[in-house]
Amino acid sequence: MTTKREQNQLKLVQDWNTMHSLGEDVVVTKDDSTEVPTKTQSSAYMLGASGDYPGHTAVIMLDGISGCYSLERVRPA
Repeated sequence: MTTKREQNQLKLVQDWNTMHSLGEDVVVTKDDSTEVPTKTQSSAYMLGASGDYPGHTAVIMLDGISGCYSLERVRPA
């Protein structure tokens, strides 16, 4: 059974992937609050997904940034 937070994160992924395309210009807010222009390198997905577990955090891969970034910190440019 998924928690309310997991359901909200899944909806973020679904909505993002419906409305945005790969390679789209975006702005990411980094941990130090600076905003950096970049491009998407993947579709959004759930971090930690395995088997029946849907995962815990909506994330996306971005150009020039190592690893994935929380989708909550990414917006269209």
